[in-house]
Amino acid sequence: MTTDQATETASEGGMAMHTDWWTSGWAHVLPQHQGMMLCLIFGTATTRGLEGGLDEVVHEIFGDELRGVFRSLGENLDSPVLWLDQEELDDAESEEEKDEIVAAAKANEATLEGALQAAGMAVPATIRELAHTMVELGIATTHDGTWDMPEVLPRPDDVLTLPDDVLTRLQRMRQFTATEAADQAIVRHLIDDLDHPEEVFTSLDRLVAITGEDVDKVRAALDHLVELGDAQLYRGDPRVTVAAKDLPAHARFHLVPDWDHFNEHRMHITRGD
Repeated sequence: MTTDQATETASEGGMAMHTDWWTSGWAHVLPQHQGMMLCLIFGTATTRGLEGGLDEVVHEIFGDELRGVFRSLGENLDSPVLWLDQEELDDAESEEEKDEIVAAAKANEATLEGALQAAGMAVPATIRELAHTMVELGIATTHDGTWDMPEVLPRPDDVLTLPDDVLTRLQRMRQFTATEAADQAIVRHLIDDLDHPEEVFTSLDRLVAITGEDVDKVRAALDHLVELGDAQLYRGDPRVTVAAKDLPAHARFHLVPDWDHFNEHRMHITRGD
């Protein structure tokens, strides 16, 4: 891993997070907070050039005990793996919401347990064992006391057999990541430049010029908007629905936002100048 793959250069006292952690999807498969903490440890050991086993590099980074924001995750490497987010549970506004949080935690635990057992791997019970599992999965490597991480982390669905609902969640997350910049650029154009139009007669080429995104990303973003229910695309007279993936770049089409649906399902952020 180079410093380009870290959110911050891990100078003395600093920590480095591999930027591919979020897009890899491991946060949807491993214990979310402890997995992220170990990714930080692996990334910091890599970019600082720390040497030694897991205990040595953890001691170099934290001292004798996990500290600061990580203390709630366990006092040391032999603390148990945590699936339930106690803070999330404490913030729940109803017993029904608490039950949903507990059920989701149990389902996530069962998913990883089943996937690891199917792969002939041990199910981790402690942070130390979770770190070993992450090394086995290729998220980090160690050779003669030297730590490293691949520039692109292995994808969970490439190394483990996962249930359909998790695969769907990963697919949606990756689709959102791939289209987010173009999606936001199109939405800003509709809101800031055109003031919530009922429809726009446009083309992929025009949207590319306006958003600064390439045509494939604009296509994917438009089809994602349609999939979310935020817009529809039409051509012809009488109009027929079309998919952006089938449109030539120069072809004109009607982009018809559904503002009621958009306002109901999107978070709105007002940017001050």
